Amino acid sequence: MNPKSRLERAAWALLCLMVFSLPVEKAIQFPHLGTVSRLLGQAAFLVGAAAVVRRGRLRTPNAVLPLATVFVLWGGLSWVWSMARPDTVARFLTMAQLLGMVWLIWELCRTAAQQVRLIQAFTAGAAVSSVWTVARAVLNRQTNYRRYATAGFDPNDLGITLAIALSFALYLSVRTRGLAVWLARLAAVALIAAILLTGSRAALVAALVNALFVPLAWRNTNWVQRASSTALVLLLIVGTVRLAPAATRRRLATLPEEATEGTLHDRTRIWKAGLHLFEKRPLLGIGLGAYPKAAYPELRIHYNAHNTFLSVLVETGVVGFAIWGLLLAALVWFAALLAARERALWFTALAVWGVAVLTVTWEHRKPTWLIFALILTAWARAFQPEEREP
Repeated sequence: MNPKSRLERAAWALLCLMVFSLPVEKAIQFPHLGTVSRLLGQAAFLVGAAAVVRRGRLRTPNAVLPLATVFVLWGGLSWVWSMARPDTVARFLTMAQLLGMVWLIWELCRTAAQQVRLIQAFTAGAAVSSVWTVARAVLNRQTNYRRYATAGFDPNDLGITLAIALSFALYLSVRTRGLAVWLARLAAVALIAAILLTGSRAALVAALVNALFVPLAWRNTNWVQRASSTALVLLLIVGTVRLAPAATRRRLATLPEEATEGTLHDRTRIWKAGLHLFEKRPLLGIGLGAYPKAAYPELRIHYNAHNTFLSVLVETGVVGFAIWGLLLAALVWFAALLAARERALWFTALAVWGVAVLTVTWEHRKPTWLIFALILTAWARAFQPEEREP
């Protein structure tokens, strides 16, 4: 094995570990250093960059990576007119690291087998987090009142992460063979149980969107795969109305009333404050990451936008929102060009993500950019010759 191969293999191993750690990252933190995924990500980036330098050439990017770069740079430029410059710097540094993660996946994930491994890594990490959540529920270690989550996680954030992982598990249940299929199905069951225990209404709605996967993949799966996918979706539905703890069912039952007559847990007031800020600075925005501080005079508390699309619009203005919109449109277009099962996966994952982020601020969260990166690499494989693994 030559040094280049050893370097790339080491970078790939670190990348897989980083992706595995994402659903449990907040439970494993190191003082003054950050989360385990941050440390693994930094190590993977350094080793991966060294491997690329040793290789002597960069992989030619497609439209998504330049658009993502322009969006992040525009956010950094907003420091000039930001209403909260320290917050803009902090958010820009986070976004730059996420862009680095996307680039690293683009450089290292070049085969169908590698893509499946990254999907399996995230699903496995989510399964571990799910078991952790179930164990906390058994021990009655509540995160909030009658709501449970892996240590360090907000129930809403964890629930949405698991809802995305459920898309991956459904795909793996029709994409893999042998023991891997049964592990994917068991992971899906654990994910469903944990989503219900979080008591997150946003996560539940997002998880239910995974029902799209069944009809989208129907023509390209056999009857066993169809039956297993359908059974998992039905388990989520039945679990919502029958199997979840009584306190969770009561909380989830308030969703229709909150959506039609309530404030969505005070989110409508937060959104109105954001729209008032947008009216003041529609073109350039108030600055990346500046929403909590800028909205404080009206809300009297520091809140994120609790809506990714509104957050991007208010913080980066019409210009930034247009770049973000082009980025999302490119991802949808790339997903539409893929083979049937991959198309079913990424349409479903994007739909789950799109519904979920209507109530959370997730443009700077790792699962968001992981989805973007994996669609990017899936498209490349569809239109370029398959490369051999290093």
